[in-house]
Amino acid sequence: MKENKVMSRLFGYMGLFKITMIISIILSAVSAVINLYAFVCVYNVMKEIVQSLGDIHSLDQAYMVNMGWRAVYFILTSFGMYGMALLFSHITAFNTVARLRIRLVRHVGRLPLGYHTQNPSGKLRKIIEKNSDNLETLIAHQIPDFAGAVALPIAFLFFMFIYDWRLSLICLIPILIGFGILVYMLKDESEGFAKQYQKSAEDISNAVTEYVRGISVVKVFGQTANSFRRYKAAVKEYSDYLLKYALSMENTDGAYHAAINGIFFFLIPGGIILFNAGGNPEKMVLSFLFFAVIIPMVVTILARIMSSSSNLMLSKASLDAIDRILEENPLPEPTNPRKPSGYDIAFEHVSFAYEKGAAKALNNVSMNIKEGTITALVGESGGGKSTVTNLLARFWDVQEGAIRVGGVDVRDMDYKQWMEQVSIVFQDTNLFKMSIVENVAVFNPDASREEILHALHLAQCDNIIEKLPQGADTIIGTKGVYLSGGEMQRIALARAILKNAPVVLLDEATAFADAENEYLIQKALDELLRGKTVVMIAHRLSTIIHADQICVLKQGSIVERGTHRELMDLDGVYAGMYREYQSSISWRIGGTHYA
Repeated sequence: MKENKVMSRLFGYMGLFKITMIISIILSAVSAVINLYAFVCVYNVMKEIVQSLGDIHSLDQAYMVNMGWRAVYFILTSFGMYGMALLFSHITAFNTVARLRIRLVRHVGRLPLGYHTQNPSGKLRKIIEKNSDNLETLIAHQIPDFAGAVALPIAFLFFMFIYDWRLSLICLIPILIGFGILVYMLKDESEGFAKQYQKSAEDISNAVTEYVRGISVVKVFGQTANSFRRYKAAVKEYSDYLLKYALSMENTDGAYHAAINGIFFFLIPGGIILFNAGGNPEKMVLSFLFFAVIIPMVVTILARIMSSSSNLMLSKASLDAIDRILEENPLPEPTNPRKPSGYDIAFEHVSFAYEKGAAKALNNVSMNIKEGTITALVGESGGGKSTVTNLLARFWDVQEGAIRVGGVDVRDMDYKQWMEQVSIVFQDTNLFKMSIVENVAVFNPDASREEILHALHLAQCDNIIEKLPQGADTIIGTKGVYLSGGEMQRIALARAILKNAPVVLLDEATAFADAENEYLIQKALDELLRGKTVVMIAHRLSTIIHADQICVLKQGSIVERGTHRELMDLDGVYAGMYREYQSSISWRIGGTHYA
């Protein structure tokens, strides 16, 4: 993680728009200083009145009117310049955040799919949307306000030392105390709070996303209260942490405001001491009057500095979250990518762990898969089946050994070209809110309508299309148009059939289908897998008895391999699994036998 300051990191994201941001900062600072001149004009009027107390007729009315109009001019000029500052800052904010969001989305799209399996979509959405919004507010409002808030006390100190350096030093004491408290408030503990605040907000976003996405399952199984309870727990944790932090900072926050609001508690005794010490009484009264006019505005500005500093701290946490995404490296691309000569697949002593120091998901796995054959992966949950397909699809890169396709290491291939040669069908099917035709063509946008409809036909989707109001042009998810899990799976198989990739990775599509859909899905699979090199994760062992090779994985290693007949004759792990499977599909309810 880069440790440079928030402002320099922000300016790095602004690109050419850093010029408009600098203009905004300058305009805001000048606006604050000009506004101070309006108070000087008011002071000059009061000075004229004080000097004429003995002879009211000696008042210079023309001078006072001139000072009054000057004050109005300075106020209007200050407002105008501040408005221009906000205009430039908003131009900067809108363009910077738009470019940053595009950059984030593009970068996320280039990250390996393994990254997405470990980072919930709710978390990524929160960072891309909410954190970017935080930066937009920071750039559009808080930075120019902070520039003015800093410029004004500096100008104030300059004027103070011109009018009376002794009273200036007295006023400087509580200001320095306040800034010392501010630095204490914004030390590492506060930065830790900002990070925890961001994490809690991400947890809430994840809980909301999970709750909404799974609402159908939640309601079917009557778990609405339990699921909502998890969301409520995330919200309570968030609010409890904010309350705890607020209470922990109560004393320091109060001390800061007491210091900056207590300038008069230093000024009045100091003025009395200096007055009694002798000197020009009239000059002392006028100097005191100047401070009395200016200090209330300075106190307001100093309070704004604290607010801006707190927001800057939160913005740093937002930047850190954004940087963590942008610093994630896409899978390395070879300088001179190679193309495979065929589609034989070889795992050569492959080992892999999902996290450093964690147990290996695969440990020294070797196997050969001939082109045009079907290899089934079976075994206990957590045995490494999904890891095999994940590594073959380059969701991650292997840490030891190599995976070769047609004699070429997959790391030496162009990733995009390799993905064009692979079709992946998961159990969890994701259909977009678009027509069935568009959903099928999503991985082959150049396909003709006839090719798409033919793929749907081969995937046994004719009966799905016939019952929809606009047929294949019906948009899924609108006007009550929803598909069952088995129907969605057939649409996904139509995608893969249309893509016609030579390598197919399959997480058994029939695992959760009913009897009718299972039969239709199996027919669609026959069309999809014909002549392809297939690696499939099997849950229903009856679907793989004709596979060319079955590999049994246990604790990250292949413990058995062979055909169904060979493994049954071996009477080992696979044979035991198959007998248990046969028992599970032959069961009784109320004494009635089902097989």
